[in-house]
Amino acid sequence: MNDFKKKAESIYGDIIILLDKGVKERKHPFHTPVFSNNTNGSFVDSRVVVLRKFDKNNLILNFHTDLRSPKVSELKKNNNSSLLFYDSEIKIQLRIKTRSKINYQNKITRDAWERTNLSSRKCYLTQVSPSSKSSTPTDGIPAHLKGVDPSQIESEIGYNNFIVIQNQILNIDWLYLSSKGHRRLKICFDEYSPNFEWLIP
Repeated sequence: MNDFKKKAESIYGDIIILLDKGVKERKHPFHTPVFSNNTNGSFVDSRVVVLRKFDKNNLILNFHTDLRSPKVSELKKNNNSSLLFYDSEIKIQLRIKTRSKINYQNKITRDAWERTNLSSRKCYLTQVSPSSKSSTPTDGIPAHLKGVDPSQIESEIGYNNFIVIQNQILNIDWLYLSSKGHRRLKICFDEYSPNFEWLIP
């Protein structure tokens, strides 16, 4: 094995560690990547999401969202998507192309819901759909829940709006920024085994 291959494998190992930390550490930069997908028109829409799970064996990244969110209907029509991660301290950027799968009221969503705390469950109790117009600035949460968490029983209503988006990794574009010279590596997968290709940044 040549040195360039060893270096690529080492980088891939570091990526796995970073993504795992993104799930487990709330203050880690990879905890809140930018998710992008095609809208119903000709544009791409992007938003910050919270990385909830990383399955390194099956190369799947999960986040949660509301059933009523526009991106759910958009992903039903076109499930090509991407996730962007950046850590400003170590100067590492990841652009990950994915294919998204919507999970609703199945074992995956039930397991994820059981691990979701009450303050997060409250987000799914809004009385109107995300992106709905409003005559006043509001988060849509019922008035009696302002500043407090719902009870365990009350929070269960939110499960009807709870979605888990699984994002199957297709390839990873790794970029390291350095004044001594940037480095870029593309990682594609063959039956979950990584293949490496060095690129000009």
